[in-house]
Amino acid sequence: MAQISNISHQLQLKCSGEQFYEFYRNKMDRLTQMFPKKLLGYKIVEGNGCAHGSVVQWKYKLGGIQEAKQRLHMDDKNKGITLEFIEGDLFKEYEMIAVKGEVSDGGSNGISSVKWSVEYVKVNEDVDPPHKYLQFALELAEGVDAYLCNNN
Repeated sequence: MAQISNISHQLQLKCSGEQFYEFYRNKMDRLTQMFPKKLLGYKIVEGNGCAHGSVVQWKYKLGGIQEAKQRLHMDDKNKGITLEFIEGDLFKEYEMIAVKGEVSDGGSNGISSVKWSVEYVKVNEDVDPPHKYLQFALELAEGVDAYLCNNN
C-alpha cells in the first residue's frame, strides 16, 4: 500500500474564521467570478455545489489549462473543508490527492487562521510533491480573505 504524504501551510486571516468558513461553505461557486484568470469554469455534477457530498467540476489554469472533479466534504462542527479529487488531469501524477482546509476562529487570542494541506500519493518517486496545488489554495484563500475584509 502506498504511503500518503502531506504538505501544509497556515495562513493568518484578517477576517473572522466564521466568515471565511461560511464563504467556502455557501459561496464557493463565486470563486470563478473572483478569480477569472485562475478558475475558468465551475459546474455542479451532483448535489447543490456547496453541500457535503456534492461533486463539482472545475476548469482551472495551473501550469496550463486543466480539469478536475472534486467531491466536497464539509465539517461544520470543526470548520473543515475537504476537496477530494475524484477525476482529472492531475491523476497522471497522483494516485490520490485531496486539498483540506481547517479554519480556526481565533480563540482567546482573537487571531483567525486557515491551515491548508494537500494529502497525496504519487504515481512514482519521480513526481514532485504538489506544491503548486497548495500554493493555488493559498492564493485563493488570500483573495477571499481580502474580499471579505473589504466587503463587510
